[in-house]
Amino acid sequence: MPDLTSNFFALFFALLTGIITSFIATPLCRPLGLIDHPGAAPHKLHTRPTPLAGGLVIAMSLIPTILLFPNMFQGKMLGAMVSAVVILFFGIWDDRSGLSAGIKFAGQFLAAGIAIFFGIQIEILSEANIPLSSGVTQLINGALTVFWLVGITNAFNLIDSMDGIVAGLSTLASAVFVFLTAISGQPELTIWAAVIAGISMALYFWNSPPARYFLGDSGAQTLGFLLAVIALLYNPVNKDQASSWFTPILILGVPIFDTSLVVFSRIRRKIPPFEGNRDHTYHRLIRAGLNSSRAVSLLHILALAFDSLALFALSQKPIIANLIFIGCLFFGILSIYMFDFSAKFISQPESS
Repeated sequence: MPDLTSNFFALFFALLTGIITSFIATPLCRPLGLIDHPGAAPHKLHTRPTPLAGGLVIAMSLIPTILLFPNMFQGKMLGAMVSAVVILFFGIWDDRSGLSAGIKFAGQFLAAGIAIFFGIQIEILSEANIPLSSGVTQLINGALTVFWLVGITNAFNLIDSMDGIVAGLSTLASAVFVFLTAISGQPELTIWAAVIAGISMALYFWNSPPARYFLGDSGAQTLGFLLAVIALLYNPVNKDQASSWFTPILILGVPIFDTSLVVFSRIRRKIPPFEGNRDHTYHRLIRAGLNSSRAVSLLHILALAFDSLALFALSQKPIIANLIFIGCLFFGILSIYMFDFSAKFISQPESS
């Protein structure tokens, strides 16, 4: 097949590949025996057994992509795929058998280590000319990389508290990365982001209420990990680093906010941070009077707003760009305070 990675047709073809393969994979994955039963955990509200097919759909959708775009999966992109397979494997294992937090983290740290081995890591300190030895700089870069990959992976898993939330957030984030990587001259990464956008669109169709299947830990974690990797590989060489270092944080801001809220709330109440409970942003919005559809839509609108601010900040001088980020950070802290201290939003977590 001809090399299409540098033109618009390749982008459209990659997007279409993601959509079509996901739609085809869905009926094949639903009867494979991964079922989420009502009442399996305190935070689960569904009333009928529902297939956990998200991870399997992603896996079956990526196989044709590898065959159609073999040149994509070399070097760092190969490392991204190998490490994502580790996340997928542990996620499916968890969906099927239920894993302890320790085993889940072991799989995520293993995947992050593989990514670093292939050269996928944060390079901010290396490029900032901070007066540190190369060994110390690499150690800090590696630690930040692990924190980012494991953190975003879990953020997408934690926020998966209602049908359509994660698939919608993944669609928005991957679409923004398509645009950003295209203007930064990273065609392979653009194709990768377009495929994920296509897969996420199809996942949203099947996962939006009433959900035909759930993403499960395998689906939510894999999407989160893939987007975290894209964020690390994105390199805005034509933009000032001082105006772009926080771009991925804003693009993935809603899952980051939800995780920060949940961890803060549970630690404050002396509840284990990674137990499933009804204390996420979505649940608090429901407590405040929104219906399910409006609560999910509001989270997607907030994600779109953060995406827009990230794009706007890229074109600004560093001082303006960083003031925008500080403003978003202040908004997040204020919102956490409001959600966790206002009687309107408080939903006491229940330990499982």
